[in-house]
Amino acid sequence: MQSHELGRGDLPTINNEETSSSIKLHQKEYGSGDPILCLHGLGANIFTWRHFITPFSQTNKLILVDLRGFGASPKPSDTHYSIEEHADDIYKIILRDDLKRLTLIGNSLGGGIALLVAMRLCEQDPARLLNLVLIDAGAYKEYVPGYLKLMRTSVGGLMIHFAPSRLAAKFVLRASYYDKNKITEEQIKAYANPIASKEGRHALLQTARQCIPANSDEITAKLKSIAIPTMLLWGREDTVIPLKAGELLDQALPDSRLVVLERCGHIPQEEKPDETIAIISKFMNS
Repeated sequence: MQSHELGRGDLPTINNEETSSSIKLHQKEYGSGDPILCLHGLGANIFTWRHFITPFSQTNKLILVDLRGFGASPKPSDTHYSIEEHADDIYKIILRDDLKRLTLIGNSLGGGIALLVAMRLCEQDPARLLNLVLIDAGAYKEYVPGYLKLMRTSVGGLMIHFAPSRLAAKFVLRASYYDKNKITEEQIKAYANPIASKEGRHALLQTARQCIPANSDEITAKLKSIAIPTMLLWGREDTVIPLKAGELLDQALPDSRLVVLERCGHIPQEEKPDETIAIISKFMNS
């Protein structure tokens, strides 16, 4: 296993209006072979991919990244947390590590980031990206989760700053699971700890408030430019981002297939890891 950090400032950013502060992202690598890069959702971290490590590291290089402000990555007290800046961070990792024949996987917010990265790669460097996997991905402003809408209000901001982090993590996990009995104390702790600090709460709130780009309609119109094999994996009982959003994505993307997991919520990689891994493996091998 290897750990790497990402230095900023040496490549152009997606958003040219303002240069974001220089930070180093936390990432871990397992195995070798064609790379798989996984992007977690809002409030999560690389812990969400723990079930992927053993099976995928047998045949691939599995790369897990904590987005800026999350997990073990730095949490600067600035406002550079837009979804475009998150996507820029990931694009830089791909170039810095010279990743080719890449499978990009994103869940929830990470799925929205993966879409932006895929658009840029398809336009500027299409040979690098082999497959795209979107797990209950954020893509349409019409399907913003209810708790995310709350976080974007002044009342929600106060709740983020003053609510116990354990309570917040438990609330989001319960909203994300179909079978609440599968939620463990280990999960609650893993998601509560990084947002317990003032810096962690700031990063969470800033990301929540900037996760819908101003030009979202323009971005949605460009989905058809992602002309690579794409797997859409959705929990039938996802109440955070409903299946309807997955069906719309399936219609918009030129080379996609939608697979629905029954009795499953918003984070299949945690609620139904074995089925999720089997579906992704079959997709990659095909």
